[in-house]
Amino acid sequence: MYCSLRAGARTPTRIASEQQRKRALSTFLSSIASALAGWLARRPLATQSRIGGALGRLMLLSGGMRNRLRTYLTQAGYAERVTLTQAAASIGRMAVETAGLWRTPDAVVLSRIKIVDGWDAILAAHEAKRGVVFLSPHMATFEVASLYIGSQMPLTVMFRPPRVAWAEPMMRAGRDRMQIKSEPAEMSGIRAMLKALRRGDAIGLLPDQVPDPAKGGEGVWAPFFGRPAYTMTLAQKLAKTTGALVVMTGCVRLRDAAGYRLVFTPLAPFSDDAVAAATELNAAVEAAIALAPEQFLWSYNRYK
Repeated sequence: MYCSLRAGARTPTRIASEQQRKRALSTFLSSIASALAGWLARRPLATQSRIGGALGRLMLLSGGMRNRLRTYLTQAGYAERVTLTQAAASIGRMAVETAGLWRTPDAVVLSRIKIVDGWDAILAAHEAKRGVVFLSPHMATFEVASLYIGSQMPLTVMFRPPRVAWAEPMMRAGRDRMQIKSEPAEMSGIRAMLKALRRGDAIGLLPDQVPDPAKGGEGVWAPFFGRPAYTMTLAQKLAKTTGALVVMTGCVRLRDAAGYRLVFTPLAPFSDDAVAAATELNAAVEAAIALAPEQFLWSYNRYK
C-alpha cells in the first residue's frame, strides 16, 4: 500500500511540536510581562504616571488614533474641554498604572486611595444583606475601585480573557485577591453573579463595554452622548431579579499623581422597559465621566 506526504504537511507529531512551542513562547512572554509589572509596582505612582503619560502621547503619532479621539470627544461635547494630548496621556497612564497595580501589595494600593465619597450607603446595603451591583466605567485606573471594594466585602467580577493568552495569568493573579473572585464572561459567570447577589454580596460590571451576544451578553440600542450605542441589559436584569442596589462608581486620578478619589453614587431603580433602562444606565455613565472627562478611555469604540 503506497502513501505519500506532501512537503510541509502537518502530521500529529508536527502539530504537537507546534503546540509545545506556542506554550513555551506564551510562558516566556508571561514571565516578561510579570517582571515588567513587578518593576512598575516598585516605582512610585508619580513615576508610573510619567511613563504612562509619555507612552500615551506617542499614540498621537497615529493619524487613526487622533481621528478617533477627536471624533469621540466631539460627539460627547468635550472637544473644547479635553485636548487630544490629555486624552492620550490618560490612556497611557491607565495601562501603565493598571499593570503596576497587579503586582502592588494590597496595603500600598489601598494607601493610594485618598478620598472615598458615598460609601456609607453601600455599607448600609451590605449590612442589610442586600446585594450590590457596582458599575465602573473605564475611568482613570478604574481597577483601583474593585480592589477597594474587595477589601471591604466579597466581590464577584466578570472577566473577559485578553486577546493574547500570555497576559491572562498575570491579570488573573492581579485581580483575584482579597475578597475578589473573577468569573468568565459567559453564562456560567452570569449564574455566579446571580448567586452572589442572592447571598447579599457584591458584583462588578463595566457598563460602557459593548456586550458580546456570543458570550451570553445581551443588549439594546440606547443613546450614549446622543448617538445610539449597543448597551448592556445584564445589570438591569440582575438588579430587577434580586432587588440589589445599583451603584455607579467613578475613579478619578488626583493631580500630581497624589492618588485616587472614588465616588460611589447609588442609582434609582431602572425602568421596566429595556430601552428606557439602558438609556438611564448610559446617562449614569455620562455623569460619572463628567467627574473627569479627560480621564475616560476615549479610544474605546463604544459605537461598534
